[in-house]
Amino acid sequence: MLDELCEDHHYERKYAIKLLSGSLQFVVGECILGRARYEMIVPVIKEIWLNSEKPCGKRLLPIVHQWLPYYERRHGELSYGQRRLVKQVSAATLDRLLAPARAQHTGRGRCGTKPGSLLRSEIPIRTGTWDLSRPGYLEADSVAHCGGSLAGNFIWSLDVYGYF
Repeated sequence: MLDELCEDHHYERKYAIKLLSGSLQFVVGECILGRARYEMIVPVIKEIWLNSEKPCGKRLLPIVHQWLPYYERRHGELSYGQRRLVKQVSAATLDRLLAPARAQHTGRGRCGTKPGSLLRSEIPIRTGTWDLSRPGYLEADSVAHCGGSLAGNFIWSLDVYGYF
């Protein structure tokens, strides 16, 4: 029976087996196997990932669902199959699909501070819970008011919070 199906429809044997067993999935008239079906949404996911400052898959999942209408407004409507795949994709699949993009877009983002080793050895730093009822609690951080780039002129400020 399988040989007859292959002969009549000019199918390869393995394709006919997958077709009969129901393991092929159909998306908008095209049959796409397993993981390969998500390749059609990689450009959409990558664009949203880059514009949302490259979050991990768990954080990207709700962002994708929320930003999809805006993506379609800017880049054109997605097909029914693409929209369905974007809405059903899991966080782990997002991480797997974006692995090549993460390797290509390395870096830690916009960071202008570098840890110093001189003061670290001179100043004792206490970790754990602090006793906030006594004076002497202080947190400080430097902030670069640079917009999207550390190039050019911008202002640094020191953000200090404490109980003296």
